[in-house]
Parts: sequence; structure tokens; C-alpha cells
Amino acid sequence: MSASPRSIRPIVFTSDAIAATPTEAFSADVDGGKVEWKTLISSGRTPSDTFTSGIATCAPKGGHLKAHRHTQPEMYYIIRGRGIVSIDDAEYEVQRGAVVFIPRDAEHGIRNMDEEKDLVWLYVFATDKFEDVVYRFSDNKPKARL
Repeated sequence: MSASPRSIRPIVFTSDAIAATPTEAFSADVDGGKVEWKTLISSGRTPSDTFTSGIATCAPKGGHLKAHRHTQPEMYYIIRGRGIVSIDDAEYEVQRGAVVFIPRDAEHGIRNMDEEKDLVWLYVFATDKFEDVVYRFSDNKPKARL
């Protein structure tokens, strides 16, 4: 459910505030890949609605987010690094400045192709809260609600 209009306010995250935001990852019982993220905007955590966003990182030498689906469409903006985004049966090379739109229920994943630098991207979901996103991994493992 969306927050009331009176509870919605502008939000600005400084670089210090982003650095202080706790890093999240999949629990030990979910093999979602080698990826970490910081959820920045999400109803229940911030006075916001409509969108959920944050910054995700795949480390060099094998960092990846496994192929998965969720009902919400998603967008990536590549902040740093280079990688491969897979969406359904296609692969796309991405690097700093690239924008990726992922339709709802499309199978997708991302992997870092650099041996030395992190792959960092802004993600945006079309949903009020991050907790509404249910990852359905393509390897038939259990669903992961975050």
C-alpha cells in the first residue's frame, strides 16, 4: 500500500549517507550469486512511494547476480565498471553510462567482466517497497523474498 500524500517528502542521499547505508546480500540459504546492494529508497524505510531504488555491486573476478525473474519491471543505470546483462535469451555488454530496462517477468541477470574493478549500478523497481520484490531464480531454487 502506498504512503499517504502527506507522508511523501523529497529525499536526498549524500555520498556520506550512501556510504553509511547498510549493505545487504542474499541469505546463506539462497544462492543468488555474488552480489551486494544498498537499498536507498523504499517505503517503510523512507518517506516515499511508487519506486524502490538502491545501488548494487558485483565484485571483480566472478561477481554476478544469477538469472531470475520478478513481477516488477526494473531499470539499471551503470555507474562504474563493465559487465554483461542477460535478458531472456539475449546478452548485452554494458559499461558506465548504460541504461537497461527489464520488463516484468523477464529472466535476467548480470555479471562483472572486469578482473580488477567493481561493477556498480543503480537499480529502480516499479514498486513501493523492496520487500515486495520476490526473486524467482531460474535454477529452480526456492523463491527469495527480500
